[in-house]
Amino acid sequence: MTSASKASASDEHALQLFARLSLTLTAAPVLAPTATRRYLQMLRAAAGAQKIATVLQRFSELEQSDQDLVAAVKHRLVDDAALGPLVKNMILLWFTGHLPPAAPPAAGAPPAPTLASPDDYFDALMWSAVGAHPPGMSDAYFGHWRYPPDEGN
Repeated sequence: MTSASKASASDEHALQLFARLSLTLTAAPVLAPTATRRYLQMLRAAAGAQKIATVLQRFSELEQSDQDLVAAVKHRLVDDAALGPLVKNMILLWFTGHLPPAAPPAAGAPPAPTLASPDDYFDALMWSAVGAHPPGMSDAYFGHWRYPPDEGN
């Protein structure tokens, strides 16, 4: 096996671990594979590949244990002083489609979150969690805003 194919296999393994961890953290029924790949890259760039590898390694160990996976992830990852902030940012990324700013902004400048893509905002889990559609997105006909919303929607 060449070093390039080993790296590719390692990346695929990390991606699969990240996808399973994300499903555990969000309780979503399914997550978009393209967003999963993009989010893993974003998190590696923001937090560092080694820190992400540490989180994924710990998650892999938790998966192989006999513990309740959700409780173990909460206790060993979310509540961990060193890894918890990163894991919480993973949850934020899935629910909002962006990461909070890594550092405080310069004086007077608004904070600039890291956006994955406009589609990630529209596909963010927060919209299904609150039973709403994203502002700025509508599947209704042109001019639909002129009429009151349907009852019960």
